[in-house]
Amino acid sequence: MEGYTPPAAQPPGRGQEGVGAMGTDEPLRNDGATDASATLPPGGLLDLLSVSAVVLDSSGRIVFWSPQADEVFGYTAEEALGQYAAQLLVHEEHRGLVAKLFTEVMGTGASWAGAFPVRHKDGSTRVVEFRNMRLLDDLGDVYALGIAADQSTLQQVETGLALSERLVYQSPIGLALLDTDLRYLLVNPALERINGVPAADHIGRRPRDILPFLDVDRIESALRQVLSTGTPITDDYVVGRTLASPGTDRAWSVSYYRLEGPTGRVIGVANSVIDVSERHRSETQAERARRHLTLIATASGRIGTSLDVVQTANELAEVAVPELADMAAVDVLDSVLAFRRPTESEEGAKVFRALAVASAYPSEATVAMDQVGDVAEYGAERLVTRCVRTGQPVLVTHAGPEDLQRIARDPEARGPWPAPVCTPTSPSRSSRTTRSSAPSTCCARAISGPSTRTTYSSPRSWPPAPPWPSTTRAGTRASATPP
Repeated sequence: MEGYTPPAAQPPGRGQEGVGAMGTDEPLRNDGATDASATLPPGGLLDLLSVSAVVLDSSGRIVFWSPQADEVFGYTAEEALGQYAAQLLVHEEHRGLVAKLFTEVMGTGASWAGAFPVRHKDGSTRVVEFRNMRLLDDLGDVYALGIAADQSTLQQVETGLALSERLVYQSPIGLALLDTDLRYLLVNPALERINGVPAADHIGRRPRDILPFLDVDRIESALRQVLSTGTPITDDYVVGRTLASPGTDRAWSVSYYRLEGPTGRVIGVANSVIDVSERHRSETQAERARRHLTLIATASGRIGTSLDVVQTANELAEVAVPELADMAAVDVLDSVLAFRRPTESEEGAKVFRALAVASAYPSEATVAMDQVGDVAEYGAERLVTRCVRTGQPVLVTHAGPEDLQRIARDPEARGPWPAPVCTPTSPSRSSRTTRSSAPSTCCARAISGPSTRTTYSSPRSWPPAPPWPSTTRAGTRASATPP
């Protein structure tokens, strides 16, 4: 490096006086004229690596020294400028190789990259990653630019990046990174499987473009809240469907947290998704069992408090609504109320008297049901008639228009409405109509939820005649199938 003269080199120059840094005739001004909106926030990776720049003239003297070079080599600019780089930074046994590489870069213009041991100011040897290239100014003078970073720091960053990538892409948990505009930047294979959309198709799109079956307004509102406040949201339950399983409800535990760079710049928001469908199903079943036990306890204390059969029928209907069903009715064979016990072998139509009706909300189905005190005849083909005749449960999992012909007492009661025949009070409750009956005596009906499910069940414990306490208590056990 010392004494090297490049071909056709001119004496070192500094350019023309008064020429600005951007090649204009005016010096660069700092008068606020620059449009700040056109600038972007700096990244933090270069600061993390402490990338430095050193410029040598054609003789190998240091003519430019960046502040980051202080950290990499240990010398200040005042100590380094004007010094021969080989004498200051290179051990004596390596100077021949350095001079050869310097000559090749300056003579051919070819760049050189690699790791090289340098001498730190404290006397230790540090391995530094270099990128060396030739520079040419407007006067034809040549210089050597060396971009350097401590190899140990670089390896730590590379290891961290590789580990982060493996953690993301091999994780069984769905992971995604969204920018500050809530556009996907990264999606791992686990989330790709959960959403049912290829990872590449996520990039540049927002959650509302990927998750059409979920409450995306709520999801994006949570993401914006985390971006704005920096406060994470953890273990937020999301229940619904994705394109991966559009016909099945699933549950996920979702967490959102803001990501920031080393300098504090907000990079975006990350979210993790864990499928907790089994846990959610177990919790739902446990809650349902708890509600059913509570209902049974309530029913045992409220039903059969009187010898009056009408009061007992009302107690039965009121206990069923709204905990068990959205609507309920209790009908008794008119012959039983007249103390005529029908036989199980009787065929043909049956005449029922409505003793109790309860509804959690008004609907067309309420109008269609027999009103209290009404006497209605149901033909032999009706499901309620079949239930009291056979004493066996009848279940219709989803009552369509054709089923209504076998449920309603007549075309007028059936009405023009398509199934379902009722409007649900809760979207989480499956809709059903339940009739439960003792053989040839009583029918209890319950309706609930968005898809009409009809069950006719008939226990065989109803007594043939009074006393009414036994009769009404047996009727309480003829209860609707829980939703």
